[in-house]
Amino acid sequence: MDQGWAALLGAVIGAVFGGGAAVSAAWLGRSGMKIQAQAMAQQASLQVDASREQWRRQVLREACIEFVEASRLHVHAIHRYHALVSCDQQGVDRDPEQIRRNYFNRGTRTQSAGLALEFEGSPEVRDAATRVLEAGRGIPHLSDDHANFPEALEKTQHMWEAIDEFVRVARAQLAL
Repeated sequence: MDQGWAALLGAVIGAVFGGGAAVSAAWLGRSGMKIQAQAMAQQASLQVDASREQWRRQVLREACIEFVEASRLHVHAIHRYHALVSCDQQGVDRDPEQIRRNYFNRGTRTQSAGLALEFEGSPEVRDAATRVLEAGRGIPHLSDDHANFPEALEKTQHMWEAIDEFVRVARAQLAL
């Protein structure tokens, strides 16, 4: 074989193998980019999920705080109302009508705060909030002769205990 044919054959072989290498490199690069794009999309999805979970926890935390604050203020208003009724409005340092309004307004605020937990809370949180609300509804209005005052105090204590239990359940849920 003469030198011309040898050079031509060498060039053809080089082109075939060189072109094949270029095609292989392009294909491998494309697949690597595809894998990298999939990994980036998965990472973005995980970040969105984490942000959403953080937002939901913050909403739940705020709803729990509002519920506990409203419930405790409700109990304080009940105590003041009972003091007002039991001492026949004597010796009370505030306007009796204001105390009555606070008593009823605090109950309304507690109910409203409980509604947020209906949407945001887990079943455990909702059950604990329901126990607080039921305990609050179980506190009787004082009779004219104050004969049910001991029962009212006992039921108020049940509400305090239900609030404490709610705090324990809420903390456990928020710690997850």
